[in-house]
Amino acid sequence: MNIYDLSEYQVYKLKSIDPALGSNWREVIQEILPQLNKESQASVCKNILEPRGINHNLVYKRPDTLESVMRKMTTQNKELTNIAIHMSKLINSKPDSYQALKLADEIEAMLDYLDGLDVQGSLFDQRNRINIRTAFLYDLADWVDKVELIIDGGLRNLNNDIVKTYLKEVFIKQKIQGRDFRSWDSTDLSFQELTHLPSLIKKEGKDRKFFVVEGQNYWFVVGIASQPNNNAYSFRRFLYESSSGEGANKFIYLTHLVIKKDSLNNNEYIKHVSYCMSRLYTLDRGVSDTVLKFVLEVQHLNRTYLTTLLKKPLDQDGSSSETIIANRMIDYEKQLSILILNKLPNVIQTVINDKNDQNFLFYHLDQLIKRMIENNQDFRLQPLAMYSESSEIMVIKLISLRKLLDNLWGLFTIEQKNIFDYEAMMENSLLTVKEKLKECEATLQEINNLKEELNHYLKVKQEGSFWQKMKLSKSPSYTAEEITEIESTLNQDLFMFIIRLAKNKADSIVYPEFECEIIINESYRHYAIADGKIGITRLPRILRLPENKSKFTFSSVEDMMNNDIFKPSKPFKG
Repeated sequence: MNIYDLSEYQVYKLKSIDPALGSNWREVIQEILPQLNKESQASVCKNILEPRGINHNLVYKRPDTLESVMRKMTTQNKELTNIAIHMSKLINSKPDSYQALKLADEIEAMLDYLDGLDVQGSLFDQRNRINIRTAFLYDLADWVDKVELIIDGGLRNLNNDIVKTYLKEVFIKQKIQGRDFRSWDSTDLSFQELTHLPSLIKKEGKDRKFFVVEGQNYWFVVGIASQPNNNAYSFRRFLYESSSGEGANKFIYLTHLVIKKDSLNNNEYIKHVSYCMSRLYTLDRGVSDTVLKFVLEVQHLNRTYLTTLLKKPLDQDGSSSETIIANRMIDYEKQLSILILNKLPNVIQTVINDKNDQNFLFYHLDQLIKRMIENNQDFRLQPLAMYSESSEIMVIKLISLRKLLDNLWGLFTIEQKNIFDYEAMMENSLLTVKEKLKECEATLQEINNLKEELNHYLKVKQEGSFWQKMKLSKSPSYTAEEITEIESTLNQDLFMFIIRLAKNKADSIVYPEFECEIIINESYRHYAIADGKIGITRLPRILRLPENKSKFTFSSVEDMMNNDIFKPSKPFKG
């Protein structure tokens, strides 16, 4: 069986594996891997198992501890060092018991502080930050197993096993896996078709909006956060039960539910869970019909056309693998632009004066793009696509679009009444780069003229007749080495221009390796420039800059910037 024949649930199970956070990982692998052919097994090992510390013999190597990371780390950023020391104090403590709410406050305060540190644009310190966070979270998972948590059971009857499992299998795993963390969204059109979900959850999903995360022994139901940028999987949020009124009139609101897998046949237990479901917060209260219909429409379009396109068998016409993948990515981007992105400005205009509609729309757009990223990452698991530059660039484009939409939502103010007031801000960066390229092109033409003049002089001097030599003007006042130096300076200036522009135009240019914590190819850094109306009706243009500056050329940037997927004669380069 090929990897693209796996069900969505099977891919979900594989991507959910983390031996440090759950004990059933071998069973999951041994159930799925033997069904695949050798090429697909190799892809699963390389893209899913190896990043999780599992080799082809299913031997697991634990990630570095925080102590090990601190010992290896070199940095001039004292704040990074200080927060790592502070985190280590918690990990090295050995209390018999600990207040769960206090622990949640401390964990999230430390992580928020770490994420908010200014690392002065240093990619090196950005990696240090990621290493500190990851090591701390894995150490925390070990630490919490040795401590008795003091818990208020509340309406949900929380206990130590439930709380510790949520901390490890949901909160910590989501923080570590980031975009790779998988959950099921009740608002997705395919939700009711998921055969592995308990009927109770599917029934409630018809009327309520939530995520579902499958743990080893529990189903976790996570209510949608009230703001698009809020973390729905927050440990503090999980522990908290909101209430109003007193005594007999007390009313409790929940953001999370926990359903025991081994109690689904217990009628009394199901009755209690159903009551808890009725207390779940729902985001779409008071949302306009226009926005609700649009969200359902784009979900349908994504599922019917875009997801189907990615699952369609790849051509077998003898073309190179990169050509086959590039053509599929062109078709995908065209359909995404025409079916969904071109419609965004008008629907965003309808919500600009209603904060509730804004939150709902941008939340679901964020989740839609997240789903597209997951689908494209799954597409890249195919052996033919796993080394493709085109599919690599597509993932970067989608991740960057998600950040650009978040930037746009953050720009909204009460005073602004028209979405097109943001046109100049979101579109000027692309124009600025194109204008710079025109300047460079003119300079490059002058350089080429100098090259031709020098080459002509040297050729005549060496090979010309007596009379040709007599007609020669005096020798040029420059050498071939000086021309090469000028050309190198032009490339260096353009390289630095792009980096400076990205810093000055942060709303409309995304540096995904830094802002989105994504390293897809360590040989390159990428800058995603907003494209189309208000910067979102097209996927962003990607500038792919080699980390080795000597390999950077003007022509490579020109090709990337002039590429247009709606002109089929042009090769796809990103």
